[in-house]
Amino acid sequence: MDTNRRKYPRADYPCQLTIWPSAGATETILANASNVSIGGLCVFLNHEITVGTQVDVELHFPNTAAPFRCRGLVVRCAQESEKFYNTGIQFENLDEIRYAFLNGIISEIIRTGKKGKK
Repeated sequence: MDTNRRKYPRADYPCQLTIWPSAGATETILANASNVSIGGLCVFLNHEITVGTQVDVELHFPNTAAPFRCRGLVVRCAQESEKFYNTGIQFENLDEIRYAFLNGIISEIIRTGKKGKK
C-alpha cells in the first residue's frame, strides 16, 4: 500500500518566498519554503495564519529571470514548536503558463536532486 497520499510529487527545495495576505492587509511575510509541488508548498512561519486565508505568493528560484507569483489558500497551520507553525499553502487557479513553468522547475529539481539555499 502506498503511504504517500500526495497528488503531486514534492521537491525538497528550501527557496525564498514572500507572502501577502490577499484581503488588503499590508503585512509582508518573508520566509523559506521547505518543499514545493505543483499543488502548493510547505513553509515554517513564526506566527499563525488562519486556515482559509487567501494569500499572494512569490517564490524566488535561482537561475530564473523572474519570481513565480500566484494566489494561494492556507490549508494547514499547525504549531510545531514554541516558535514555528507548519503552514501548508495550496496554489489556486494556476494558468497554463504558470503551471508549465512550475512543473518544469519541480521536475528538474526532482530529476537532478538539487537542493535550494536558505
